[in-house]
Amino acid sequence: MSVSTKPFGEPWVTEYFAMVDTLDPEEFVRWYSDDAALKVCNLPAAVGKAAIVTSLRQFYGSIATMRHEKTGLWMDADSAVFEAMAHYKMKDGREITIPAISSLRMKGALIERCMFVMDATALFPVSG
Repeated sequence: MSVSTKPFGEPWVTEYFAMVDTLDPEEFVRWYSDDAALKVCNLPAAVGKAAIVTSLRQFYGSIATMRHEKTGLWMDADSAVFEAMAHYKMKDGREITIPAISSLRMKGALIERCMFVMDATALFPVSG
C-alpha cells in the first residue's frame, strides 16, 4: 500500500487507517510530512519521520494485530477527527477493544500533525 492518490476526504482517511492497521512503520511515515509530529496518548510527541518510526516500532512490537472500526468521522478542508473502536490482539493472546479518537492535520497531501487518544491501560496494565 502506498500513500493515497485520492484527494483528502473520507476515502483518503479510510485508506490511511487501513494502512495504520498493517503495523508497518516505514509505510506509515510515507503519509507524513518531513517535519510531522505524532502524539500517542500521554507520551511525548514524536517529531520527524525517524522519531515517528522509532515510536511506532516500540508500540507495534507489543501487539500482534490492530484493526480500527470507524464509528464517526468529522472533516474540513485540511483536518479530520476519526472516531473508532480499536481492536487489538496482544502477543499474549488477549483480545482488547477500546474506543479511540484520532485527529489529523494536513500539510498539502501529507499529514503534518496526528494525535491518537485512547485509554491504553487495558493494553498495558500497571502491575503493583
